[in-house]
Amino acid sequence: MEHEERNEKIRVKMLDEIADFESFITNRPAADLFNDRMCQKAIVMSLINIGELSKSFTESYLATMPNIPWKAIRGFRNIAAHQYGIIDFEDIFKTVTEDISILKTTLIHHTKT
Repeated sequence: MEHEERNEKIRVKMLDEIADFESFITNRPAADLFNDRMCQKAIVMSLINIGELSKSFTESYLATMPNIPWKAIRGFRNIAAHQYGIIDFEDIFKTVTEDISILKTTLIHHTKT
């Protein structure tokens, strides 16, 4: 039961992070985002938080979502946190506008395990 509650809290926190950066980019053209350094940093921070949160899920919980590239999510977190200068914001924009929808949908529909 303790693991189930922890996994559920992490799942909700991840969805909150996704909602945060979605609010940063909604109704804003890509060109606007590419010129807004504060928004870029806020989005990257949410992605770092998602990567950090993913480390707290139990391995058995992660295994129930094989469509999610957990290793890549954690790897991005490490790069963003320790080598921020090499991040390409065009890649970040693609991630938050296209790729993250798979994670979001999976987390929304995932049940406690």
